[in-house]
Amino acid sequence: MKSRLLPAFVLTGVFVLGGVAGAGAMRAYMLQDLRSRFGGPPGEVRTHLRVESMRRHLDLTADQVVRVESIFRETDDELERTMKPCRDGLEALRKSTDDRIVEVLDASQRVRFQEFNEKRKRRPHPPFPPPPGPPPE
Repeated sequence: MKSRLLPAFVLTGVFVLGGVAGAGAMRAYMLQDLRSRFGGPPGEVRTHLRVESMRRHLDLTADQVVRVESIFRETDDELERTMKPCRDGLEALRKSTDDRIVEVLDASQRVRFQEFNEKRKRRPHPPFPPPPGPPPE
């Protein structure tokens, strides 16, 4: 009986280890892919996301992709200048909101809230929320 179960256990072990190795390899690949997509300057990341979304939804040709990317790059500086006052206002609103929240918290909660905010500030944020729909292929 023992000799009949050994091949089944070996086969099961190989299957499980293959699944774990495959999952680890896929995770490493996806992390590298995300780093390459989001590792550049915010303007380039934003352009890439928008062009990829348009390419998928509008079936853009290769020539159209190049031309659309060029348009986005040409207008990127103007977009940054236009968005700066808005970002400053949002940051002021966030600070005001945090100040009001701190008034409600007790001493230990204030410390934890401060730690929470420090972690949030250190985390990289994409320039804009990603477009709806599945991620780019």
